Amino acid sequence: MNRTSTVSLATAYAVLEGDKPSEIPWIVWLFENPDSPLALGGSISLRNHDYMHILLERGFSPEDEAFVLGVTMGNDSRTTWFDYLIFKCVAHFLYPGVYRFTAEHLSIFDTGVALGKSLAVRDLNRYDFTRIEMISVRTLQTIFGIDG
Repeated sequence: MNRTSTVSLATAYAVLEGDKPSEIPWIVWLFENPDSPLALGGSISLRNHDYMHILLERGFSPEDEAFVLGVTMGNDSRTTWFDYLIFKCVAHFLYPGVYRFTAEHLSIFDTGVALGKSLAVRDLNRYDFTRIEMISVRTLQTIFGIDG
C-alpha cells in the first residue's frame, strides 16, 4: 500500500495476512491484550493492532512489530514509564521465538513510542474503528496525523 491509497480501512483489513488469535503466544496475550488482567498501557485488540499496521504501512517483521507496538504504547495516555520498562524486559527476555525483541528491536520500539506521542489523535488503541472503516486509509492517516 502506498501513501496515496484510496482503499478503505475495511478493504485493506480484508486482505491483510496477520497472525490469527490462536497463533499468539499466551505471554504476548497476557501483556498486550486489553482483556488480560496484566495488560500494560497501550494494550490493544488484535483487530485494532492490525489496523495500526495498515495505518502505519508496516508489515509483520519483528522490526515492524516493534515499531507498531511502540506507536501504540506511546500514543496511549495511560502508558507509564513503568509500562515501558516492564514491556521491554518481557519482550526482550521472556517472549518466545520471533516475538522476542533484540536490542535493535527495542531501539525501533523507542522510535515508535516517539511517533505515537506526537500523533494528532491520542489513545488509538481504544479507538472504535468500526465507525470509520469505510474511510480511505490515506484520509485516516491525515486525520490521525500519521502522514507527517
